[in-house]
Amino acid sequence: MRLHTAIYGSAVLIDRLLGFFLLPLLTRAISPGDYGAWTQTAIAAGMLVPLVLFALPTAVVRYFSGEALAGLRRRYWLRLAWLPLTLFALCCLFVSGLAGPVAGLVFGDAGQSVLVSALLTLLAAESLNEYAIAWLRAASRIGWVSAVLVLRSLMRNAAVLLLVSGSAVPLHGWLGQYAALQLGLALLVLGASWLLLRGAPSGTAPGDVPGFQTLLKFASPLVLLAFFSSMNAFLDRFLLVQLLGLQVVAVYSAAVSLCGIPSAFYSVLGFTLFPVLSRHWQAREMGAVGELMSQSVHIFLFCCLPVSMLLALSGPWLLPLLTTQVYQAGTGVYALLGLAVVSFGLYQIVLYALLLDGRSLQVLLLAVLATAVNLGFNLLLAPRFGLLGAAAAAAGSNLLMALLAVRLSSAVLAWHFPWKRSYTILAQSALASVPVLWLGGPAVSSLLQAIPLLASGMALYFAIDFARAGSFTRSLMPK
Repeated sequence: MRLHTAIYGSAVLIDRLLGFFLLPLLTRAISPGDYGAWTQTAIAAGMLVPLVLFALPTAVVRYFSGEALAGLRRRYWLRLAWLPLTLFALCCLFVSGLAGPVAGLVFGDAGQSVLVSALLTLLAAESLNEYAIAWLRAASRIGWVSAVLVLRSLMRNAAVLLLVSGSAVPLHGWLGQYAALQLGLALLVLGASWLLLRGAPSGTAPGDVPGFQTLLKFASPLVLLAFFSSMNAFLDRFLLVQLLGLQVVAVYSAAVSLCGIPSAFYSVLGFTLFPVLSRHWQAREMGAVGELMSQSVHIFLFCCLPVSMLLALSGPWLLPLLTTQVYQAGTGVYALLGLAVVSFGLYQIVLYALLLDGRSLQVLLLAVLATAVNLGFNLLLAPRFGLLGAAAAAAGSNLLMALLAVRLSSAVLAWHFPWKRSYTILAQSALASVPVLWLGGPAVSSLLQAIPLLASGMALYFAIDFARAGSFTRSLMPK
């Protein structure tokens, strides 16, 4: 797991760095309104992916991980593919037939229906990628998954730069070409996954092979879970675009992108953790499952908290340096968005215990509750406080999900949340943030000043940890 986490983590780091460097180029090359529409297109396509795939990627990892099922993976790759294809065709018919209302919902303007076809092409590309990657995860081909992630990121960023640099072409003039390039790459990834799934004939007994009904029974609640999880994550964007327009959504989305950098930590952990937990769970090695859960939460908080705190303090002056002076938001927005990221990461890690125990319905009800809370907070706060209200709604709903998930998982698994270690990490993060709090602000006028200042905060964080007894940093060093 350490090796796979390191490999996949490196790929995610490259992906996030490329996205980080694309942000200033894209926000300067296109108008805030087009940037808002760009982010809304990506969000809408991402929200539809779980509906098209019917949560099959999670079911694939759950039931087809391990060498014993190597011979079955290629057979089921074809056997299950008809369902996403059918659902995608139905989605295209529905969305194309209601292009105007869909554009009004996504972009706040029915006149933007010209972007709907590109949205559907991006949906096809993302769905194909996710389906292929799920089978590679089940086969423990993490190296290939990482290569796909890096290649996809390079092509995304190169395509955007090629299409928007040196011109003033509006979004609808190049988004279709961008989506077509992504679809071409996704088809290549899908073909590669088929070729890589060669395995010896399985010796698994027929009774151990998951039937189609078993897979659908497992996946059905997860479809609704994915939908409500997406609604909880992106509801604020759809309300803001109706209330305040695409330009405000552009500022909010850019702030979310900056504060979302630490989300890479739970993405990497979860990607490699779930298949390993599945194998231990199937072997009924519950002690190992509990230990991995505690360690994963500790590692996530150790990595995520200091970065989130540094970004919360530096965001008000860092984002305008990365973009333009149009992209302004207060410290409270960044602090609340940071809390939302940390809370959602905890929820994502703890969630695996409930899924492995077959409590999909319980998880679904948790997501529905969080979405309802988010909607209520947004309707109450966003019209009055704008970006701050939307950020508060996101933080409140995610924190509720995390706390309830921790409580529910304790009934499923004998594990302990690392409260004491969490308090230590929080104190270290606060101390490491002092240089940024003291030296940051209007005095920082360029990225050449900002980057060393943020790096010094992280260096201080690790130095504080290294100096104390029971240092986590020292425990990772080779003896």
